[in-house]
Amino acid sequence: MRPALVLLLLAALCAGVARALHCHVCCGHANCESLVECAQTDKYCVITRATSPGGTLVMKSCAPACPNSTLLSADGRALSVFCCDGSQCNRSGAGGPAGALWACAWGSLLWALLWAAP
Repeated sequence: MRPALVLLLLAALCAGVARALHCHVCCGHANCESLVECAQTDKYCVITRATSPGGTLVMKSCAPACPNSTLLSADGRALSVFCCDGSQCNRSGAGGPAGALWACAWGSLLWALLWAAP
C-alpha cells in the first residue's frame, strides 16, 4: 500500500509540473527571449506589437485572459495583441538581447512617447 501511495504522490507532483505554462517575457525587438514559468492563473502567452512609422516595439508576457486585438490609427500607428496557449508559443527567432530590463524600460518610454505624440 505504501509504494502505491508514494507513486500516486509522485505522479501528482509531475502532473502539476507538466501543466505549468512557460512563456517568454521580455521587451524590445521581435527576437527577444527570456523564458519564465507563468503564474498558475496565467493561461496564455502574449505578444504585443506597437508599430509606428519610426519602428516597432515588441513586448512578450504571460496573461490570465486573452486580449487578442488590433488598433490602427490614421497616421500609421498600430497596436496588436496576439495570444497563444502552449508553452513557449510566443517565441520567435533566436538569441535574446543582453539587458532585457533596460531594453524594456527604454522601449516602454518610447512607446509612451509614441502614443502621447499629437
